[in-house]
Amino acid sequence: MRKKQPIEQLLSAFFEGSLNQQDTDNVIAWKRESNANLQLFNESQKAWEKIELLKRMKKYDADKALKEVHAKIDKRQKNGFLKTFQKIAAVLIVPMILATLYFSTRNTNQIISQNEWQTITTPPGSRSEFVLPDGTKVFLNSKTSMSYPIAFNGKVRNVILEGEAYFDVTENKKHPFIVNTGKIQIEVTGTEFKASNYGNEDLTEIVLVEGSVDLFAEEDEGRRNIIRTLKPGEKASYVESENKLYYGEVDVEKYISWKEGILMFRDDSMEEVVRRMNRWFNVDIKLSGKDLGDYVYTATFEDETLAQVLKLLQLSAPIDVKFNPRKRKDDGTFSKLEIEIIQK
Repeated sequence: MRKKQPIEQLLSAFFEGSLNQQDTDNVIAWKRESNANLQLFNESQKAWEKIELLKRMKKYDADKALKEVHAKIDKRQKNGFLKTFQKIAAVLIVPMILATLYFSTRNTNQIISQNEWQTITTPPGSRSEFVLPDGTKVFLNSKTSMSYPIAFNGKVRNVILEGEAYFDVTENKKHPFIVNTGKIQIEVTGTEFKASNYGNEDLTEIVLVEGSVDLFAEEDEGRRNIIRTLKPGEKASYVESENKLYYGEVDVEKYISWKEGILMFRDDSMEEVVRRMNRWFNVDIKLSGKDLGDYVYTATFEDETLAQVLKLLQLSAPIDVKFNPRKRKDDGTFSKLEIEIIQK
């Protein structure tokens, strides 16, 4: 049997998305055990992001820095939460301090090239938040990556999104903020909205919370074709297989509650419920039954486990739930948990 690793030794691989499913579940369960764990997780993730930035710029000797920190920590013996925090600091936080010193001592007249980009990735089953160079706040949902320039020096503030994100954009009318989701691009000057475009799905969604956004498609020679301007409370849905864009007013809270750790359904079809649960819990749920697509579901979940959510589904609909054993892959990791929802 493989020896269980301490959580602090798993965090870096968790942020990279390289953990197997069992260790990923262990980290997520540990994070939810207490507010102290959640705080430590969030601080560690921020530090890890700084490390990745430094690795790209190759401006520090990580091995040397870590050896020095380990030597200092070995001289001090702490217990409980502080001891765990020190262990993670040796791996994560000190390089973040080095990053801060590096940027604070740079020549202020040097402009960082807009060709230097950073990519932030949120592992499956997790969510995160951070601040862009212009002060824009971004919340990333599970299995999401977003790329952005280290500094916004051009006429526009461009980012590239794959997955789901909530944006609270710092207003700057002279330098519009543009989110590239593939076929559809979103332009704002300062507003709040959510956008999603998972690569394995046939759907791109934009939901406007406040302000306004312009949806456009790039044409030849960089010309823009404005498709529509959204109003608060409106949702635009682009179905790629149909090459069509649909619009309508929606319950905005349902589409943005995930950033607060809440999974909300409001008269959603079973297909939609399964799609969002797969993303939320990093599982593979399939429907088996010709009438299941006709079922609709309304519920709000906060901190419930996968088993609890499935149990409530069973109480509200004539279904059975079957768990299939995980399969071991060639690299030693295991496939996602496969679950079948069967119509009675």
